[in-house]
Amino acid sequence: MLGMFLRCPAQFEFRYIRGVIIPPGVAARVGSGVHEAAHINNKQKITSRQDLPASDLQDVARDHYVKLVKEKGVFIPKDQAQEKNKILNMGLNSVVSLTKLYHTSLAPQIQPVMAEDRLEVEVGLAWPISGGIDAYTEDKWLSDLKTAAKSKHQVEADNSLQLTFYAGLLAHTTGEWPERVSLEVLVNTKKPKHQSLISRRGPQDWANLMLRLKLMEAQILTGLFPPCDPGAWNCSAAWCGYYAMCKYSLRR
Repeated sequence: MLGMFLRCPAQFEFRYIRGVIIPPGVAARVGSGVHEAAHINNKQKITSRQDLPASDLQDVARDHYVKLVKEKGVFIPKDQAQEKNKILNMGLNSVVSLTKLYHTSLAPQIQPVMAEDRLEVEVGLAWPISGGIDAYTEDKWLSDLKTAAKSKHQVEADNSLQLTFYAGLLAHTTGEWPERVSLEVLVNTKKPKHQSLISRRGPQDWANLMLRLKLMEAQILTGLFPPCDPGAWNCSAAWCGYYAMCKYSLRR
């Protein structure tokens, strides 16, 4: 929610204040499929201490992807509508190949003690804050699994509010900060690859996050939802499902 608010408060208003739900694109559905496989694997690994077979995880990821597309829908821009089946099939292939990469490259490194645990804390705002942690390990490593079309840079891990959010929730719940945090990125290129971007988090990062959350709270309570820069990458019909109904969009 914070990420959407910072990208475009007007989009946040559509989604969370007015309740207008637009399904995400295929890339997000691929990510959800891979996350589901990782979730199933990590949850059972807490006690089994062994990864499930790759084929089992690929079945989980594929089935979850198909279920989400059928039951929840997917956003495809109008100019790509004629290629819908091709795009969905490419997504299906991607979710299978990225899950295999997860099983080979990332899963063996993780011995979780938490897997998709939802943590909630009161921090003096109008609402409690909560989030689901992908995996927290025996050696105090907090990892967040991502799928992406291209490689990410170290600065994205160092500046990730999501990693700060999860690390802070963990610290307020358990009384200790993780030894390290990371973005574990499965890059969906012709030959998929795995990136591990390691970073650190502590009280100063949390204090900075609180400043942003307090600003967000103040704007929500006053009903102030300005648009993003019309030149921003996400302000277009291809990237925003609310573009056609937004009074701020430049429709030509």
